[in-house]
Amino acid sequence: MTNAGDQALIIPIEAGVFLVFLVCRCWRMAAAWAVMIVAGSGLMLALKLYFEACGPARHRVLYSPSGHTMAATMVYGGLLSLTRLNRAALLAATLAIAMLMGWTRVALGYHTVMEVVVGGALGLAMVACFGIRTQGWQKQFRPVLSILCVLVLVAISMRGWHPNIESRIQSASRLYFSQWECKRPLLHE
Repeated sequence: MTNAGDQALIIPIEAGVFLVFLVCRCWRMAAAWAVMIVAGSGLMLALKLYFEACGPARHRVLYSPSGHTMAATMVYGGLLSLTRLNRAALLAATLAIAMLMGWTRVALGYHTVMEVVVGGALGLAMVACFGIRTQGWQKQFRPVLSILCVLVLVAISMRGWHPNIESRIQSASRLYFSQWECKRPLLHE
């Protein structure tokens, strides 16, 4: 279940949905999708670089916000926003995705509760912004079957591939930011 938020699956889904929007000539939806993905991923990267610069603290509370939780919430919630769900149902379903993905990350010992809350909140914020930006446009875009086909093809083709992005972020953060960021012990303890 936790692999549903892995970048090996999320990145191709993001690209596939963007391509479906382009093929269907839904330019505004493609632009809104791209903005959501770039903003959410960019904010998560900035948070990870900031908090991971010094490595994990002895009393870890918030060291590495959950990118799996954010990505799964953002992408699958964004896809749900293309359906005919009303706002309350969309919020409930997207919150359920965030909670389920967060639970898997905590249960596997990859993250703390606070780290998945931060990831889930960021994902929910991105879906809310996407929904507000595309309100009323969904009626123009209904090839949900095309998106489902893309998702199935991506899931089948990407099975077993793991890009290990997390370790690259950790290395870059410690290499470039640890010298000036590690003087802030209260944020880590």
